[in-house]
Amino acid sequence: MVDEQALFRAGIRHLLSDAEGFELAGEAESAERALHLLQELSPAPDVVLIDPRSEAGAGTVAIRALRSEPAPPDGAVNGADGGNGANGANGVRGGRAPRALAVSVQDDDDSVMAALRAGASGYITKQTSERELLRAIEIVAEGGAVFSPVIAKRLNEYFSTPHTASCRSMFPQLTGRETQVLDLLARGWSNGRIAKDLVLTEKTVRNYVSQILVKLDVHHRAEAVVRAREAGLGVLS
Repeated sequence: MVDEQALFRAGIRHLLSDAEGFELAGEAESAERALHLLQELSPAPDVVLIDPRSEAGAGTVAIRALRSEPAPPDGAVNGADGGNGANGANGVRGGRAPRALAVSVQDDDDSVMAALRAGASGYITKQTSERELLRAIEIVAEGGAVFSPVIAKRLNEYFSTPHTASCRSMFPQLTGRETQVLDLLARGWSNGRIAKDLVLTEKTVRNYVSQILVKLDVHHRAEAVVRAREAGLGVLS
C-alpha cells in the first residue's frame, strides 16, 4: 500500500487485518520508499495499491517501474501476464512483478489514462466501499482489470466513437482470430464468456490472450483493452 495520507493507510490497514484471505505485506508514504521496500520483500506481493497522482505524478512513474522488465518464461503468472525476474531492473524480488491497482480521489480522464498507460491493472476511487475494494484487489490479483463504476462509464464515453484507422492496419501482427478475441476483451468480456461465444475452451482463450499481449508488447489485459478501444474495437454498434 502506497499513499501519502497516514489516515488512509490506517484505514486500509484495519480493513485488511479483518479480511479473511488478505495480508498487508508493507506500506509506504512515498513511491520512492515503496520501490525500495519491494526490493526487500520476498515473495513480492500480488497487488500494490497506489495513488498515481501522489507526489506530482511519482505514483505513475512507480507503476511503470513495476512493469519495466518482463520475466523469463518460468516467471509468468496465470499464463497471461508477465512478471519480473528476481533481479529485474526494478528490483522486485520473488520471481514476478506485483500488479498495480490505482486508488485515488482523482477520476478525470487524464489521470485514469496515464495510470493505465503506465501499467495499472485497474483504477478505483477512494469513495469505493470496503467490500468493493476487497473484490477489486481479488480481481487484479487474479489477473483481471477493474474500474469503479463512474470510471467505467467515463471510459465507455471516452471510447464511444471508433477511430478512423482500420483495426487490421492498427494491429497487422494479429491473426483474424486474435483480433476477434481482442475485440471481445475490449467489450469487457471474461475469458469464460469469450470461450462460450466463440465455442472454444477457456484454456484456448487464455492462450490467445497471452499471444495478444506478447504481440502488442503490453503486460496485462487492461493495457491491451486501452489499445483496442483506441483502434475502434470493443464498441458495440
